[in-house]
Amino acid sequence: RTGRRGLGLVRTPLGVLALAGGATLSAVVSTLPAEKAGQSAFLVLILFCAGVGLLGPRIVGPAAWLAARVTRPFGSSAELAMVNVTSQPRRFAAAVVPLTLVVGFGVTKIAVHTTAAYRTGSAGAPGELWLDYIGTGLYAAFAAIAAANTLAMITYERRRDLALLRVVGTAPGQLRTMAAWEALVVALTALLLGTAVALLTLAPILRTAYGSALPHLPWPIAAAIACGTLALTLLSTGIPVLTSLRRRAITAL
Repeated sequence: RTGRRGLGLVRTPLGVLALAGGATLSAVVSTLPAEKAGQSAFLVLILFCAGVGLLGPRIVGPAAWLAARVTRPFGSSAELAMVNVTSQPRRFAAAVVPLTLVVGFGVTKIAVHTTAAYRTGSAGAPGELWLDYIGTGLYAAFAAIAAANTLAMITYERRRDLALLRVVGTAPGQLRTMAAWEALVVALTALLLGTAVALLTLAPILRTAYGSALPHLPWPIAAAIACGTLALTLLSTGIPVLTSLRRRAITAL
């Protein structure tokens, strides 16, 4: 069963306008002095995030297709998960978009300081640094809660589909594996899109300040972001699936 794919006559042009505005402002920021470029970065980030939010299914669909290629060689459960995600872009975009914003916002705010420390030996004033990290953490927590609730609702709404699969002979273990692969695809998609947003936001600032557009993000921080995103999707998807599997399939139908 596939979801509606159209975005409407207003949402699509607004999304395109937001992405175009972000790209244009990014080009303008690259010509500004380092201090002004840093002050303008937040608006670039907001525009890119707004564009991703408005065009969610259009962007998430191809990104999920790319992420799903990783899962294809791993058996029938993985392939079924790939079909579920790529055939219902609107439904899964609702979960991917807030995760994308968490990754994009978090990587941008953290990489600004870690790159400064790597290039200059100082990440900034300690007071401002902690305020920045606390604000980033609070934003990430709210967006992560929204993503977790959305993923849980998506799984709950599919309880009849899961029951039907059980009736036709799909084993509970296969359904658990399918849900895990779906969570992996959602996490990979969010990491892919969020990293792209962060790199596009950071490039003009870092080029202006340090002469190089590439940020420096220590691998433990990158690994923590990736593992946190994956853990969130696994728990938010897995718990509702385990709950539904405790009920008799015929009752759910």
